[in-house]
Amino acid sequence: MISIRYDTFGPPIIFKHRDFNDKFDDLTVDETLPFASYHAAGRTMDWLIPALYSIDHAYDNLGIRPEDFDNPDSEWAPFQIERGDPEVEKAIESLQQVIEEVRADNAYADKFPHERDYVLDGLQGTLDKFASQSISAGYIQASFERLRMLGRRFAGTIRETTIATAKAALMEFGKKHFGQVLDHIWRWLF
Repeated sequence: MISIRYDTFGPPIIFKHRDFNDKFDDLTVDETLPFASYHAAGRTMDWLIPALYSIDHAYDNLGIRPEDFDNPDSEWAPFQIERGDPEVEKAIESLQQVIEEVRADNAYADKFPHERDYVLDGLQGTLDKFASQSISAGYIQASFERLRMLGRRFAGTIRETTIATAKAALMEFGKKHFGQVLDHIWRWLF
C-alpha cells in the first residue's frame, strides 16, 4: 500500500502505491477496524486528529513501552512450574473449588449453558496446564477473564467469595512467576 524511501540527508519519504486507494477502501468495509469509523466520519481530520490523540493517551495511561512490542507473543511462552510450590497449590485448589461450585449450580446451567461451558472449559484448561507443570501467562489471563465473567454473574452471592479467592491466588502465582509479563494485564482486570 505504501513505500518508504530513506534518504541519507533528509527524513524518510512515505508515498502511496497505485493501488493504495482501492486497498484502503477495502479496509473501510471492516467495521472492526478504525478505518470504518474514519470513512463514516467523512475521512476528515476532524475525526482523525482526536482519534490519534486518543491512541496516544491510551498508550500512556496503560504504561505501554516500546519494548512491549519486542516479543508480542511472550505471554504464551510456556513456563515450567513445580508441584509443591505454595502459590501453585493455592491456585490449583481455588480453581478446583470454583469449578466444583459452578458445576453444581443447576440454575446457571439452565439459564446460561453456553456461557457456563465456556467458563468451565477455560478454567479446566488452566487446571490441565497446571497438572502438566507447564503454563503460560496467557492461560492465567484467560482464567482471569473467565473468573471476571463469573464474578459479574454471581455478584452478591456466596460464590463471589470463592471467585475472589481464585482471582487472588492466580494473581499471587502470576506475580511470583511471571513478574513484568503480567504487569500490564493486571491493569485490565482490576
